[in-house]
Amino acid sequence: MDILAIGAHPDDIELGCGGLLIKAAREGHNVYLYTVTRGGISGDPHERTEESKKAAQFVRAKGLWVDNFPDSRLRVSSELINHIEARIDWVNPDIILTHFAGDVHHDHRAIASATLEAGRYNSNIFAYEIPLTRNFEPKVYFDVTDVIDDKVELINIFWSQRTKLYLKSNAIKGLAEFRALQSRLNGQVNYVEAFDVAKLCLDNEFRLRKVHPEKPGVKLNEDEVQEELIHVIHG
Repeated sequence: MDILAIGAHPDDIELGCGGLLIKAAREGHNVYLYTVTRGGISGDPHERTEESKKAAQFVRAKGLWVDNFPDSRLRVSSELINHIEARIDWVNPDIILTHFAGDVHHDHRAIASATLEAGRYNSNIFAYEIPLTRNFEPKVYFDVTDVIDDKVELINIFWSQRTKLYLKSNAIKGLAEFRALQSRLNGQVNYVEAFDVAKLCLDNEFRLRKVHPEKPGVKLNEDEVQEELIHVIHG
């Protein structure tokens, strides 16, 4: 299975679905990460990019893109949609993970909307939450009990953000424990990552269905997308 996780800032993806990604990679699935900004408002962009690289290596992701859109000034635009769509085209994911459309952060909302537009021909899109997300009503619960300590270790890679309370281990574990209780799997599951469903397609055996879209339009050069992927991982 090919999974593409998309986030506005370094640490967003890891906070929202780091446990799922760790487990998926360990099970042999192909995990790709696309972070749209370098998080310059909250720290040094170079340092935050390096943290994203280390986090991708920890997850055992197949690839990572860190783009250079302006932090805290993201807007839904044809440029943003095209950049996301280029990564979707390159990965051809079974599952896309992105921000929640009702998130309080405008960058997160922009990424959510742009992803839905960019992934309109793709089958399965799920929205994750972070500890600051409000009004989130999950539909999918994913057990991360066996990797919750790994997720905390993953978040600790973002050392430049260590003073932020929502990156503390009690915030990460507290939210995951609450979602486990909410799932009504009490006693069987202790920690959960929760997701909303933006789009879901099933086959006749009720498994996730993957679409190989044939669609019109001019996208970013595929070689350019490949070069950016290799540069970030191996540069």
